Amino acid sequence: MKGTALKAYLQEENVRPSTLAKSCRLSESYMSRILNGQRLNPCIGVLERLGAELDLPVDRVQKLLDTPYNSFISARTLSQNATEQFFGLLKETLDALDQSDLATVCGLNDVICRKVPDSVCLKFNYLSWFEAFNSTLQGKFETAIPVFFEASQFSPRYDIEKRFKGKILGGLGAAYTARGKYTQGMKAFRQSLFLWSEGFQAAWVNMNLGTLYRRLTRYELSIGAYEYADKYGTAVTKLQAFVGLIQVSLDRKDFSAARKYVLKGYAHAKTLDSPRGKGDLYCNIAEYYFASGDLRRSEFFFRKAILFADRSGTPRTKHWACVELGALLLGRGLHKEFEATMQALESELSGGEDVLLVAKRLNVLGRQSLAERRYSQAIRLAGQGYALLVSLSTPSWVDFEESIQLLAEAYSGLKDRNAANLYIHEQRRLKRFEPR
Repeated sequence: MKGTALKAYLQEENVRPSTLAKSCRLSESYMSRILNGQRLNPCIGVLERLGAELDLPVDRVQKLLDTPYNSFISARTLSQNATEQFFGLLKETLDALDQSDLATVCGLNDVICRKVPDSVCLKFNYLSWFEAFNSTLQGKFETAIPVFFEASQFSPRYDIEKRFKGKILGGLGAAYTARGKYTQGMKAFRQSLFLWSEGFQAAWVNMNLGTLYRRLTRYELSIGAYEYADKYGTAVTKLQAFVGLIQVSLDRKDFSAARKYVLKGYAHAKTLDSPRGKGDLYCNIAEYYFASGDLRRSEFFFRKAILFADRSGTPRTKHWACVELGALLLGRGLHKEFEATMQALESELSGGEDVLLVAKRLNVLGRQSLAERRYSQAIRLAGQGYALLVSLSTPSWVDFEESIQLLAEAYSGLKDRNAANLYIHEQRRLKRFEPR
């Protein structure tokens, strides 16, 4: 079509030339000549009036007049094509995430960075999300939280945008949960499910929600969320659901239920080729055998958990398994192996981002000091773990009980009756309110 880009712009914005002419105190024939390129270089006064009515700077109006109609349409089409390309790549990324296919996710990220123009409005949000997602893989949850929040700052219109924002908020909720910020985590998970409550992604959010409920000792809600994840999730999400159900059963000291989920989870893991999620499962199977008194099998599965966590690139799982293995080795009196395990863990920990992991490690080191009759050091370590757990809205019940027991025993070792009795009474009080 003949004419100027300003003519195309008015069509895009649904502005009638006759209305614009009247607002600018121009004749319709004069406006027609301007729009069709028959009147070149209108005076500055006309440009200023057009700019004021269209809310455009004068140089932008002049550029639209200098640009052919068809060139404007081509630029608009290119922009639409770039957005469509991005949405296609984003859908592939979310589908790969549903399947825990991290290699594909990283490959698609490279394509998006290279081929999608920066002018695509959600590219910035995507890059922020990927940065935060990568931080969580490294266990840097506090680092990830503000970046996840920044990535979520857009109003979704299309389904793919709603699904993407739901994924961002799910990641934010998981990071909050790891840091013990359960109220914020709950809010993020609920917002995520409000935006996208179907398919594999909703099952993944429910799996994480089950973990949050478990940490809040709301076990029935936790079981319900994990069972939803088992029913509707991908193979890896189902595996993680079994991991959570084993942990809930152990928290409730229901060893019969724990054994049932151990068998189901182990059978399911054998059907999967990918190592993803197996480290978490083997770690919880090891905890089941440890609680049951079968230390030989427990050690076997802790070591297996460390191996699979290494293979799947999940350092957080590896660190948890190392701490638990350390507690087992210490209990068996294998001090050299204990020292080697804890030193290896110390060299890998990047910081105190996972609150429960840090508290668990402090308790294990406190138990070592107690065994060596270094009571003051045991009090310092267990006290640090206790303070961390108290800082949570709802502390981990098992670890909290362990911190209190360590403090009671350490003060008893120092012959400090008053302090020891304080923690002994706290132990008795906890027993009365222990969740079931």
